Amino acid sequence: MNVAPTVRFCRLHSGSSVAYASMGSGKPLVMLPGWLCHVRELWTHPAAASARTRLARHHRFLWYDRLGCGLSDRHGFDLSLDNDVAQLEAVLDTAGIQRASLIGYSFGAGPATAFAARHPERVERLVLYSAFARGSAVTSPERFEALKHLVRMHWGLGSRALAAIIVPTGSSRDIQWFTRFQQMAASATMAEALLDHIRSMDVRAWLPEVRAPTMVLHHRDDHAVPLSAGQEVAALLPDCELQVLDGNEHDPFIRDSGSVVETLLGFLSGRPTDAPSRKPAAPVDLSRREREVLALIAEGMSNKAISTALGIATGTVERHACNIYGKLGVRCRAEAVRSALTMSFSSPPPSS
Repeated sequence: MNVAPTVRFCRLHSGSSVAYASMGSGKPLVMLPGWLCHVRELWTHPAAASARTRLARHHRFLWYDRLGCGLSDRHGFDLSLDNDVAQLEAVLDTAGIQRASLIGYSFGAGPATAFAARHPERVERLVLYSAFARGSAVTSPERFEALKHLVRMHWGLGSRALAAIIVPTGSSRDIQWFTRFQQMAASATMAEALLDHIRSMDVRAWLPEVRAPTMVLHHRDDHAVPLSAGQEVAALLPDCELQVLDGNEHDPFIRDSGSVVETLLGFLSGRPTDAPSRKPAAPVDLSRREREVLALIAEGMSNKAISTALGIATGTVERHACNIYGKLGVRCRAEAVRSALTMSFSSPPPSS
């Protein structure tokens, strides 16, 4: 299949117009936009086109330009999580799709999560790639401000700096292509505004409400979004498989996606993944507090409920959960519960 995708437009209740591309047939699969997007220019990169073509061989595959970028309206709207969710909903409704699997890549993971939590009946399966639950986990405030300043003062240099972060092992041609792509996708003013939007995003409250089976994929040395941010996402999801990939890529579709597409297709079809089991080789050394948190996880309590029971902040519970997952060598809450049961946990040990 070498045919270019069909590009159509849909309209939000607010009147804003969103461009979306589609190709293939089968069960619907929708990928939300990551950083900057342009459905037509994206097709000029062979690897990006190849990855989407492979997905379209098995699915009716759609992706779209967020407002402010590409062929979608560039002005006349507010940047917000609710508006992001409304864009996805408009694409689905216009395309006549009642239920679909979603790929939330990077910036798109937050809106995908919120939509899945708000509309569980419309989401079959969910893939979160290079994801973060809160913008503050991506990088420091100082680095955000430095990037914004560079983008504001010289969009050419700013777009090249961002290209080096997002495609760290790209060839000179990849870097040149992505630098130009960003400049065509959005203005410097919009890029700066989107950096602020990323910084303010926080979907931690929505993650525990997601009911769709979810896979979290993250490169171990991702230069744009650290692995710890992806681990936080996985820790907050009730039904999640975390796969950590070797490498430092952030965008899997600009460089050769290798086995990434096959991993996605396997999960979306319901086939068991061949990821190696990560059970600990030695007895697990959990702190007293970690054992308390794990025991309450095993009883089915949410992170918020655990924070109330133990008198600690929800963020502290989340950090303990991430540490527990790492020590147990598990990928999701369900696996942690199974590990807790094998360790004969049923209620938290008394605090000293």
